Amino acid sequence: MLIMNKDLKHNTAPEHDLEAFVKARTEVLRQEKEMYRSVFENTGTGTIIIDNDMLILFANAQFAALTGYEKSEIENAMRWSEFVIPEDNKKMQYYHYGRRKGSPDIPTEYECRIFNKDGDIKNIYMKVGMIPGTTRSIASFMDITQRKVAEKRLSESESQLKSIVSAFEGFIFTLSWDYKITFMNTTLTARVGYDAIGEKCYRVVHGLKFPCPWCQLKDVFMGEVSKREDKSPRDGRWYSVIQSPSYSRFDKVSGVQTIMMDITERKQQEEKIAEHANYYRSENKILRSVMKDRYRFGEIIGKSAPMQSVYDLILRAAASDAHVIITGESGTGKELVASAIHKLSSRSKHKFVPVNCGAISENIIESEFFGYRKGAFTGADKDKNGFLDTADKGTLFLDEIGDIGLNIQVKLLRSIEGGGFTPVGGNELKKPDLRIVAATNKNLKNLVKEGLMREDFFYRINIIPIKLPPLRERKEDLPLLIRHFLSKYDKNLIPPMDKHVMDAFINHNWPGNVRELQNTLDRYVTLNECEFLDTFAEPEPHGDESLHPQDMEAGPGDKNLNEILATVEKRIITKALEDNRWLKSKTAACLGIHRKTLFTKMKKHRLE
Repeated sequence: MLIMNKDLKHNTAPEHDLEAFVKARTEVLRQEKEMYRSVFENTGTGTIIIDNDMLILFANAQFAALTGYEKSEIENAMRWSEFVIPEDNKKMQYYHYGRRKGSPDIPTEYECRIFNKDGDIKNIYMKVGMIPGTTRSIASFMDITQRKVAEKRLSESESQLKSIVSAFEGFIFTLSWDYKITFMNTTLTARVGYDAIGEKCYRVVHGLKFPCPWCQLKDVFMGEVSKREDKSPRDGRWYSVIQSPSYSRFDKVSGVQTIMMDITERKQQEEKIAEHANYYRSENKILRSVMKDRYRFGEIIGKSAPMQSVYDLILRAAASDAHVIITGESGTGKELVASAIHKLSSRSKHKFVPVNCGAISENIIESEFFGYRKGAFTGADKDKNGFLDTADKGTLFLDEIGDIGLNIQVKLLRSIEGGGFTPVGGNELKKPDLRIVAATNKNLKNLVKEGLMREDFFYRINIIPIKLPPLRERKEDLPLLIRHFLSKYDKNLIPPMDKHVMDAFINHNWPGNVRELQNTLDRYVTLNECEFLDTFAEPEPHGDESLHPQDMEAGPGDKNLNEILATVEKRIITKALEDNRWLKSKTAACLGIHRKTLFTKMKKHRLE
């Protein structure tokens, strides 16, 4: 309009020309206004015009979409400060009024947070400028919420990674193609004694003048991952090394990251294990060849299949240093098995310490296990070592482990896991080197369920389980056991053991197992009596189980030859088994056939 008025002052044209001029200028102004409005609406960002009092005079569609309001709800109705969250409002107002005063420290671009109509907070990046000649400003907005979330996650990841790298006990460093270190963690810096970034890795890490002969840096720069174990010439220690490529934004290998872990102790253990393995391999080979078809294993008597399995487990346990749990009914010989394991193990030169956990009083059990110092309690007139001290470098046999209390379980667990123990009345921490072989006739899993045994203690001692069979499940070992126990007496003092006596022993259930058998034989030799002999009645043979000539006769319509032969064979085998008290090896020898052949024919005739 100012331009128009100026033109009117200098216009001396006729009135009709003046009217045409005004119309033309009005059209130009309208077109310019439409152009500016189109630019305002299509900036690609949310844009508003803010008055001096923060009233929003104009808002484009993008700003309406950003905030969730209609344009009619915003323009000349809402103030810019209504959108800004309280934490950022003070800063925004300072910028708003400072911009109008011409303060030099007011930025034209900054970030802030706004609410949308649903109350959600959005992060925005805004550019603000004053409209020349007015107190109004124009502001454009870009939604950077997703970018801020990504930045936060990246920052958290970087922080976590820095913490991991700083706390890592091994060495972490990165390399360029020319072996130069571009990053090193604090552990490596502490080992070297200074920040060696920019120096050659082979000099810093291994003290060499030239690249390591075993280095695979070129292969890693080709995209491969290198895993190896190196012995450093700098300190003579072994390290597990992993080298992997790191990639640039263009998916090209830009460097190599290296992780080194000291494994010297592990390598030393492996060497010891290899030596022990070779020793035990040769020993086991000898033992297995000697054990084959043998009737005993040290003080353990028996050649039955269940006992052969037990012998195999004893050998495996002896070759290991893991804790063992032996289960079985009372009198099955659990301590004999524990002793056999100790004698065959690498600990055999040290003590085997048997402890009956159920026989120790609760009020002295701690001092018995861990020992005590002079003056610890009334009667403690001198220092005394406990079971753990005595069994140091040897084997601690805990019989009836199920009777041990929870309090002692905790302290034992700590001791066998390397935490050590302190004697009663003392302050010295002791860490014994011992192996536990435990035994019980109870169901330890049930004790765990009932809260009478700690689950962690159970799993710590239950590494190698060995279950001993009851005597009733290996009756073929009875003759061997009887012969073994009777061999200790003068032959002239042993009463005769005829078929009736032997059959009575074979048919007895033996609830007390081997211990009951030994006591019974002691009584039989000493008093010439056995309580179950009088009650044992030898079964009368049934007529249909005897062999008769008519079984081999066949008339028209009777059995064919194969059926007759099968019947005769079954009766012969049955009678031989009964005559030999169902001892398979003896029966097979009597019949002149192999044991496997006997088993096959027994299965064929269903003789169990």
